[in-house]
Amino acid sequence: MKKRSVAILSSAVLVMALMAGCGKADNNAQPQTPTNQTEGSGQGNQAADANDPLVKFPKLTLPFTVEPNAALVEYQGGTMNGKEFEEFLRVINFMNPQQGGMIEAADENALKAFAREYTATKILAARADETMKKDSKELAEKTFEKIKTQYMGLLDKDEAKFTKLMEGQSVSKELVVNQMALINDSINVLKKGINDAELKKAYDTMDKASRTTASVRHILISTEKRKPEEALKLANDLEARLKKGEDFAKLAKEFTDDPGSKENGGLYADADVTQWVPEFKDAALKQEVGVVGPPVKTDYGYHIIKVENRKEKTFDEMKESLRANALEKAYDAFGKNELDKLITKYNLPKVNTPAAK
Repeated sequence: MKKRSVAILSSAVLVMALMAGCGKADNNAQPQTPTNQTEGSGQGNQAADANDPLVKFPKLTLPFTVEPNAALVEYQGGTMNGKEFEEFLRVINFMNPQQGGMIEAADENALKAFAREYTATKILAARADETMKKDSKELAEKTFEKIKTQYMGLLDKDEAKFTKLMEGQSVSKELVVNQMALINDSINVLKKGINDAELKKAYDTMDKASRTTASVRHILISTEKRKPEEALKLANDLEARLKKGEDFAKLAKEFTDDPGSKENGGLYADADVTQWVPEFKDAALKQEVGVVGPPVKTDYGYHIIKVENRKEKTFDEMKESLRANALEKAYDAFGKNELDKLITKYNLPKVNTPAAK
């Protein structure tokens, strides 16, 4: 399970994951083929199915069976039943197919975590006022249209295929919108306790690096493929060529050992410098803009670096990311201080044992 809770991922964030990859992520579980993910597909149809975009988004195969009215979680003031839980999981899969892979591969601990997340969503959403509920529903409606637009782009803009996809996943527009609105309600309740003054205080206490983005071109000469002295010599040679005016992007495509930036001419654009290893981050923060610096050594090898631009983000530019961090902390605090005290009993079904092959 990822650290960030399903319950506080707004539907606007969840939908973006749709474009990150089609189909289920394996999450270190056994790979699942179309034959064990969809109903009615056989070995002989796999080649034909491969051309069908609907196969990329198979129906969620739940790792358990449960009666719709069974009370899976009991908490002060209510219960969470089997029907609600199944609908929640199917909607999460529809909004984020990669999370669907996590659901299908869930063991008993992971299943309990999903149930706890959804119970938290229900408890928090019940505290929403009418204004919050109105805003949540409107956002859910808009987000559904974004989800639909993204799916349609992957389904040849065929409305019938989108309808068939939803039917195949056992979801409807009403179900998706209602579940997203519930999630949004829980987020709005947590947001109520987060004001701009607190966010500004968090911004003011951040170090400069945490507020800085930079566009950096680099060429990595790896020490995995060659001796350190050979790597340094090549790096020095490339630095000299660049300082004589040769094109950085062209040399990066030819020489860099970094696959993540090779096709982009060595460029990482508008990136948070804190994501990089200390030596690279230090160069991104301190090296003169527009100047090719001497090779920088990291555990990966030697980097020839050119900082193309660098800026410190303003409070307004960082406010929403700060709010997201504050939301995560607020949810963690709710879980630690309230949720587990409010939940009185788990009655979760056993996870199905995989069939022997």
